[in-house]
Amino acid sequence: MTRVCFFGAYDPDYPRNRVFRQGLARAGIELSEARAEERRAVFRYPSLLLAFTRVARASDVLLVPAFRHKDMPLASWLKGRRLLVFDPLVSRHDTLVHDWAIHAEGPAQARWNQGIDRWALSLADRVLCDTWAHGRLYEVLGVPTNRLCRVPVGAEDEFFRIGDPPAESPVRVVYLGGFLPLHGVPTVIEAAARLEREAQGLPNFSIELVGEGIELERARGLAARCGLRRIAFRGPCPYREAPRVLGEAHVVLGAFGATAKAGRVIPHKVYQGLAAGRAVVTGDGSGLREMFEPGTHLVAVRRDCADGLAQALKQLISSPERRATLGARGRERATEIGSPERIGQELKRVIEGHAESRV
Repeated sequence: MTRVCFFGAYDPDYPRNRVFRQGLARAGIELSEARAEERRAVFRYPSLLLAFTRVARASDVLLVPAFRHKDMPLASWLKGRRLLVFDPLVSRHDTLVHDWAIHAEGPAQARWNQGIDRWALSLADRVLCDTWAHGRLYEVLGVPTNRLCRVPVGAEDEFFRIGDPPAESPVRVVYLGGFLPLHGVPTVIEAAARLEREAQGLPNFSIELVGEGIELERARGLAARCGLRRIAFRGPCPYREAPRVLGEAHVVLGAFGATAKAGRVIPHKVYQGLAAGRAVVTGDGSGLREMFEPGTHLVAVRRDCADGLAQALKQLISSPERRATLGARGRERATEIGSPERIGQELKRVIEGHAESRV
């Protein structure tokens, strides 16, 4: 039996990591973890080294999960003859400079994060990407094409078990997420304002924004200035409650950010909404079209376009038949490519050297 050790100061409850564990276990892979809570390297590295000596010596594969670029040097030093798999999920430079705009392009801090990207990616025997569109960014950062392996984000079992949408009014449009720039929540607010102005003739509807994050206050301020009455900010939600929140939705919102990153990736919320059997509306992009057919599995609108999003929502709010058709086809497609079983099979292929290649 192949033995995989999850290695690093990662979050075991992060959705990507939860899907990986569920999927690998079902693929017949023996799992262990060498994990540390401490984020400062001076303390984290000794903790990881101790954890490694306790549980990972018998492993065949070290898998460094999402966001743990800074754990790759130690993983590389410890790997020996093991296969080292890195799942970056994002580029630090792309996220902090182009997406969050915390650092400007060019100064030392931006170059430092790009250097971390390049170093971490160079140490891996296999680099996972969620879409080939995202993988092309890793190639720019130095990853050889033959080391890239595509493994979709997917969704956990709990989302596939969600039942039918509520029968009662209103039609509930739900955003569940971290209010990240990638998600384009201000576009959602502007679309909501257009819907309220054009609500005559529409069934009763509400728009609910669940979660917290760096753009929450900006979104609240914009909603207040627009004087919106049908939009509600529900506050933070424990992740274990996410299936319940989506179970109460009729329409699930994805991501509508304007950055290039938003066009490359498919966020968890898209897979979760599809797995739940809900009609999903999200921003269009090359990454999305690798996996889904707009108009068949979901509705794709031009990113950062409030008018397009408002029109798409009007159609879905008005048509329960359209919502049901999209929900059924979307769930079927999510099961094909994003269930834990499917993700586990893809990861097993990566480990065994049989993964799909772009070469």
